[in-house]
Amino acid sequence: MNDFRLAWRNIWRNKRRTLLTAASIFLAIFLALIVRSIQTGWFDNLITISIQSYTGHIQIHKKGYWDDKDINNSMVFNDSLMTLVRTTKNVDKTVPRLEYFALSSYGKQTKAVMLAGTDPGREDALTHLSRKVIKGKYLDIRGNGILVSQGLASFLGLATGDTLVLLGQGFHGVSAAGKFPVSGIIHIPSPQLDNQMVYMNLTTAQDFFSAENRITSLSVTLKNPDEINTTVTDLKDKTGTGKYEIMRWDEIMVEIMQQLKIKTAGGMIIIAILYMIVGFGIFGTVIMMTNERTKEFGVMVSVGMQKTRLAFILVLEMLFIGLTGTLAGVVAAMPIMVYFNIYPVHLWGSMAQAFISFGIEPLMPLAIKPGFIVSNVITVLVIVLLTCIYPIRKAVKLRVVESLHK
Repeated sequence: MNDFRLAWRNIWRNKRRTLLTAASIFLAIFLALIVRSIQTGWFDNLITISIQSYTGHIQIHKKGYWDDKDINNSMVFNDSLMTLVRTTKNVDKTVPRLEYFALSSYGKQTKAVMLAGTDPGREDALTHLSRKVIKGKYLDIRGNGILVSQGLASFLGLATGDTLVLLGQGFHGVSAAGKFPVSGIIHIPSPQLDNQMVYMNLTTAQDFFSAENRITSLSVTLKNPDEINTTVTDLKDKTGTGKYEIMRWDEIMVEIMQQLKIKTAGGMIIIAILYMIVGFGIFGTVIMMTNERTKEFGVMVSVGMQKTRLAFILVLEMLFIGLTGTLAGVVAAMPIMVYFNIYPVHLWGSMAQAFISFGIEPLMPLAIKPGFIVSNVITVLVIVLLTCIYPIRKAVKLRVVESLHK
């Protein structure tokens, strides 16, 4: 206990030196936490919105559908499949969809569209599609009205109440043709999707494509996303391996995952450079502090202090300085992370357009995760401990007579 007390008093004998060292550590941990919080918040927001806006945590298709997204690779959808999936542990919501391309026509304008037949209630529970309706009304489960994305409606000159003609190829090459009233117009943040999406009831889409009781995908959301691997294994065991392909969200959103890896690598490089600069700064301070106190060390050893004990006290001093700076950095960063976690930053300009291109609202919420806070604190303390190698070596190899004459 005396060694701890002595170490604590020693660091405050030269307040300026102690405060400068602690300030560099404070700045490092503060900036590292803010950068990681922004990065993690962006990633989590991107993943969460992508999952909730369309894909779900897991998707089930007929074997081979993902490599060849043809309506002939659709699968039979019945109560037994739905019951099998719904009764799987950790499964929360399920949304069946029949998706395929068609040609839309209104007046003199024509355009290829992505037609998505879905269950209106289940779709809204997963993606909140009804909130995206900007004109007209949401899908009626009993009607044959359709929802048209805003960009597509603008191109075709459509308004609610107009009739859209759809032409295409149905199941097993059957001709698909029909006229559908526009119930509502929706806004989709992703420009690519906003220029081509048409939603209709699942049964209406099945009739249009002559694909009775068939779907192309079954999207599944989970109660606990952290147990996704276990749930995938359970679904594979229940459905068998030869009939269906069961894919995780990260296998579906490959482009987004690549972006995440690139951004993660870039963020980690920035933090690594920051820690290198701070590490060299701390090391320089340690060298200066040790050399200035050489005579003091000689006096302490000459009056009976063991060199190993002296080295231990020097380590304690650096740890106290490190802990002081680290604690101050965490305390300063936490209110900022909490505030912008509750009230995300609204982005603008090119950054906002980059978010919108992914179909994401241009918001930047900061994340608060014990994992990256603890890892950054440990990293700083490890750097501090590494800088202690020099004073330890200096104390152990101290020559008392020479040190007293300095």
